Formats: sequence, structure tokens, C-alpha cells
Amino acid sequence: MTDSDTMGTTNVGLPAGTRLAVLGLMMVSAAGLIWLVAGLIWGLDFGDSAGFLIPTIVLPAVAALLVWRFGTWARIVGIVVALLAIGMLWFTAFGLLEPDSFFDFVGGLLVVPGAVIAIVGCVRAMRAARRGQLRTQREGGEARAMNVIVTVVAGLTVLSAVVTFVGRSTADASLADGEVALKDFSFETGGAEGVAVTGGETLYVTNDDPFHHTFTVDELGIDVEFGPSSQELIEIPAQPGTYTLYCRPHTANPDDPGEDDMATTLTVG
Repeated sequence: MTDSDTMGTTNVGLPAGTRLAVLGLMMVSAAGLIWLVAGLIWGLDFGDSAGFLIPTIVLPAVAALLVWRFGTWARIVGIVVALLAIGMLWFTAFGLLEPDSFFDFVGGLLVVPGAVIAIVGCVRAMRAARRGQLRTQREGGEARAMNVIVTVVAGLTVLSAVVTFVGRSTADASLADGEVALKDFSFETGGAEGVAVTGGETLYVTNDDPFHHTFTVDELGIDVEFGPSSQELIEIPAQPGTYTLYCRPHTANPDDPGEDDMATTLTVG
């Protein structure tokens, strides 16, 4: 009986590592789904991002189904999808440095680790299939590994949710001379493009996105971090000029920001 034949019916058994591979791929898919839900709740304008986000959800889920049902070719597909996830979403790993920003942290917790787990599981399954090591249920090292992964991911996810909720900063808008909202990966003032302020004034800045942002102006020595739903008062130095205002995590090149970067101009009068 060929490997493809055995994968046609799950009651015959699955090669060791298959369930681990499926878990890893579903972790990647879950991250995309969580981001989508966050965007819908916060009312983000996905625009062109939908064409990037939907495949992040669908492709790993489809690959997981193929790995579960079919043989070697499906595991190769699983490995390719996992490698694509790493190549396209490698930056999500930095989210592990932001436990007080739930949706950033979840991405770091699920995407790259999930893709690596999927690759290891697929390779293990291909080797086990050649040796005829079929199992009708989780057992041995694979079962222990899956239990540890699920427990760690669930525990850290809950911890990040708590830290994000209790770590929000607040400020009094009445003490400010103007307001800026970090919204939909842009700096919004309710007026013309860019931020204009008189030197020495104070801005009330809010993060209305579910992700971590910064309010950074290198030339003025300003670099304030914002967790989701956080608020800060930022005093602008009396140094007239026009400067680049940007968010560090979402701007590739602050010296020459592009249309896709979270950046604008700060004009100090």
C-alpha cells in the first residue's frame, strides 16, 4: 500500500509528524484570521492589504488539509507554504518583543514558530511514511510536543492579553494644544495632510489601532511608543522647520518614506 493510499482514509493511520505539521500550518492561518478580526473590530481600511491578508489565512489552512489527507506531494506543498510564510512574514517575529501589544505579540507567537513546526512535521511525516510508521492517534513524542506547544501558546496569549489591557496609558486631552490620532496606519489630525504645530505646544496623541506604533521625529529627539488604545502628551520643541514624523515598526526607510510607510511631515512654526 502506497503512502498516498494510506492517506486516503484516516482510520488506517497517519505518518508520525503529520499532526504536528497540521498544527503548525493552522497556527499560521490563525494569526491571519486574528489580524482580520482585529481590523474589522477597529474599523481599519484594509484596501490592498486584503490581497495580502486573505492568502495568509487561506493558503496555510488549505495546505493543512492537504497534509492531513494526502501523501508526500502534499507534505512538500506544506513545506513550500511554510517557507513562503517565513519569507513574507518574517517581520512578525519582532512582535515577540511587544507582549503589551496583543495582536503584534500573537503574530510573533504564531507565524514563524508555526511555519517552523510545520516544516519539521512535514519532514518527519515523509520519513515516517517511508518506514511505514502509521498511527491512528497522537502518541509518544509527537503528542508531548503538541501538548507543550498548545499549552505555551495558550498561556502566553492569555498573558499578553492581560498585559495589553492593564498596560494602556492615558492622558488628559484638555492639557494639550492639538490632537493627533494614530489610526489605520497613518497620522490623522482631522485637517490637511501632515501635522502642523507651534514650537513649545503639546500634542495629545492617541493610538486608535490594535497594533503597536511610535511617534518618532529623529531631528527633534522625539520617540514615544504607544500600545493599543494608549494616550500620551508630547511636547514639541521650539525648533522651527519641517521634519519627518514616522512610526518605527511601520516605516522601512525614515530618510525617504514611501506611500506604504506610516509617515508624514511635522511642521513646527
